[in-house]
Amino acid sequence: MIAPAPTREIVKQLKKAGFTSREGKGSHTVWTCRHGRYGISLVDGHRTISPGVRRQVNEAVDACATNCKED
Repeated sequence: MIAPAPTREIVKQLKKAGFTSREGKGSHTVWTCRHGRYGISLVDGHRTISPGVRRQVNEAVDACATNCKED
């Protein structure tokens, strides 16, 4: 089972994987992989990220790592 994680830890994971951020609605930030194929929306206004969103982040990072090709 996946445990909740601090928002800072998730942001570091996304930056390390090459995702870039842009503003979303309200306290949300949209993170997109450098190839533009995979994205995830995060709530920046909270201290922790829920297990479900953390799972989505892990899936997006893994999908980009396996399916996106460098040009």
